[in-house]
Amino acid sequence: MEEEVSTANGGAVCTGIPKDAVIRLEDATKVYSLPFGDVVALDRICLAVMPGEFIAIMGPSGSGKSTLLNLIGSLDVPTEGDLYIDGRDTRTLSDDELTELRRDRIGFIFQQFNLIPLLTVLENVEYPMILKSRQAVKGSSRARDLLLRVGLTEQMLAHKPKELSGGQQQRVAIARALINDPAILLCDEPTGNLDQATGKLIMDMLSEVNRRGKTIIMVTHDADVAAYAQRTITIVDGKVQ
Repeated sequence: MEEEVSTANGGAVCTGIPKDAVIRLEDATKVYSLPFGDVVALDRICLAVMPGEFIAIMGPSGSGKSTLLNLIGSLDVPTEGDLYIDGRDTRTLSDDELTELRRDRIGFIFQQFNLIPLLTVLENVEYPMILKSRQAVKGSSRARDLLLRVGLTEQMLAHKPKELSGGQQQRVAIARALINDPAILLCDEPTGNLDQATGKLIMDMLSEVNRRGKTIIMVTHDADVAAYAQRTITIVDGKVQ
């Protein structure tokens, strides 16, 4: 896939971006205006992600990895250039349309899990379903089945997140990310807070999700974790290397 994408440096324009890519960044730049001056977090990024790919994003701290993931996740939009998801230009979408895109097409898995502490395991996974359907889904069989499939026991479903281990909480986070059947899964250091053995279990699980057709984009600093991906992209100073 990399030969189909060229990095735009020195004012060049992206060429060879396949139009059937599920994600397309074309000269995407992100600039943050701060009191001491503008900071260029991403500098004319050109990138294509095809349906079903598993991609790892690596780079030093402050290189732009998280900014790129935020753009792809429609949590932010480019300052310049274009980002297309499923062929839709995110810069032309309203806030409501971006919210719907995140809710329906994208699942998020975070290093810190980001589970809601007052809700049970089952309720945490049901919550995105409620946001989508606007209806009560208490006791959802889909949420229950998904939690059991990622390795939790029936007894754990009534527990609060703090009563689980880090690896178990990450399994809940994976189930929550998958509950609305998103086409794209974004993972920000998914094994960063886990021991090596548990991290391997989580990566094996993500590999299985990818084999079932999900597109996965994962930020990691760990070369062993990146090895699970089909392709690794390195970002330095906001540019693809």
